[in-house]
Amino acid sequence: RVKNPMVKLRQLDKTILDREEAKEVTKVQAAIVASLLEFEAQKIEEWACNVESSSNAKLRLPLVHRTSETRQLSTNFDPALVRLLREVKYFLLLGLNVPESALHIFKSSEVFRSWTGNLDLIVNMNNSVLSQLLPVEKPLVAPYLSKFDEVVEKGISTLNWRSDGVDEFIAESMEQVTKVHGILKTMKDNLSVVEDILQKWDKPMIDRKAKPVEKEEFERSAKAIRNTQFGEIKESGKQIHTLLKETNKVLRVSNASADWRCYLEFV
Repeated sequence: RVKNPMVKLRQLDKTILDREEAKEVTKVQAAIVASLLEFEAQKIEEWACNVESSSNAKLRLPLVHRTSETRQLSTNFDPALVRLLREVKYFLLLGLNVPESALHIFKSSEVFRSWTGNLDLIVNMNNSVLSQLLPVEKPLVAPYLSKFDEVVEKGISTLNWRSDGVDEFIAESMEQVTKVHGILKTMKDNLSVVEDILQKWDKPMIDRKAKPVEKEEFERSAKAIRNTQFGEIKESGKQIHTLLKETNKVLRVSNASADWRCYLEFV
C-alpha cells in the first residue's frame, strides 16, 4: 500500500515529477518506507530472540502428558510451537529473513506433523478405552492396559521432541494401544449382540385371543407358543455361548478365574 501510489506517480509526465512538491512527496515516501523497514526488522529481531529462548524450552517438553485423576493422555506439543511453524511459513512466503534457529525447527515441521498425528491417534484410543470401561470389565483388560502404560511411560517421563527413538516409541505404543482398543471393541460388540438377543426374549408367553376359546384350544396354543419360544431361547443361548467364548479367547483369561466368573454373572 505504501509503494502503489508512487508507482502511479512515476507514470506521470516528467515535468510534474520535477516540481518541488513531487520531490517532497518522493522524499516523504522514501522516509516512510525506510521507517517501516526499520520497524519490520526490529520486530523480526525481537521475534527471533523470543523464538530462540521459548522454542528450545518447548521442544524439551515430554511427548505425552497424563492427567493423574483420570489417567487420560494428551499430546504435549505446545501451541506456541504450532504458532511458530505457521509464522515461519508465512515469513518465507513473504520473502522475509527468518532466523536460523526458527528455520531449523521449521525444517522438521513435517516430522512434527507426523508425530503429533500418530500420538493423537494413540491418546484418543487410550482415552476411549478408559472412558468406556465398566468396573466389571476393568480387571479383565487391566493386564493389557498395564503393558501399554509401561510402554507409554517413556513418552511421559523420558522422551521429548528432540529425542532419538521417537519413531520407535510411537510404533510400539500404537501396537499396544491398538491391541487394547481391539480387545475392548470385541467385548463391547459381543455384549451388544447379547443384549439384542435377550431383548428378543421379552415377549408374552400367552397369546390373548380377541374372543373366548375352549380350554383344550387354549392349552394347545399356549404349548405351541412355549415350544417355539423355548426353541428360540435354546438356539439363542448357543449364540450367546459362542460370543462369550470369543470374548474369552480375545482376553486370554482362564474360565476359572474370579474376574471372568464375575463378568459372566454380569452378562
